[in-house]
Amino acid sequence: MTNNRISRVLQVLSLVAFNPEPTKLKEIGTKLGLHPSMVSRIVADLIAGGFLVKSAYRSVIATPALAVLGKSAGKNHPLSRVAREVLQQPVAELGLSCEFATVAPGGLFHFYQVRRGTPPAEPLWRSDVAAVIFAAKGDEWEQVLEELRFAASGEHDADFPLFRERFLEAKESLNLVNYHSGRFRQMTLPVKCGTFCCALSVSGFAGADQEKIAFEISRLAARIHSLYNNMLTGDA
Repeated sequence: MTNNRISRVLQVLSLVAFNPEPTKLKEIGTKLGLHPSMVSRIVADLIAGGFLVKSAYRSVIATPALAVLGKSAGKNHPLSRVAREVLQQPVAELGLSCEFATVAPGGLFHFYQVRRGTPPAEPLWRSDVAAVIFAAKGDEWEQVLEELRFAASGEHDADFPLFRERFLEAKESLNLVNYHSGRFRQMTLPVKCGTFCCALSVSGFAGADQEKIAFEISRLAARIHSLYNNMLTGDA
């Protein structure tokens, strides 16, 4: 299988996996710029491999095998293991919510996540984590907007101006701080791990804890960076 074909297969898998509804073959071709015959061949191979299954007329959905593959890959990824090692005990002791994620097609991929009494994860186009990652990558707004529109399927354009403000703020300071009713609620920092640009976000603490928590978050981010990058170079 050529590199181009591998890339196309993975693009098809990603598109289907991130779609909560059955994905039409025509939609795959349109979004990925593939000829219908190419889409049919790739989909047939993925069905034969047990990763996709037919659904409705000329539509497909992901199989549980694909879900297990993705879950296992995420859980066993070296960066997930490093994040658990570094974050688990401090976050539990402080009783905080925590996200450590990177931007993936259609949303965020969490290497580590603990939520304590907070709402479900925000979509990509409202997330401080995403704003920090895009800013740290050095992306321009046009690039960011293209990814947001892919993730939102064009349904949430009204949210983009607010996200742009957060993105530009993150580009200037490389971190984001959220306040709620005068209380220090959330801090998000970029973490460069090999080729991955990630963000560590911790929330759920009061203004009185601001300096202590800010120091702790910075220390944890530096520890993840050091451990993972040493692992890549064989120093750990």
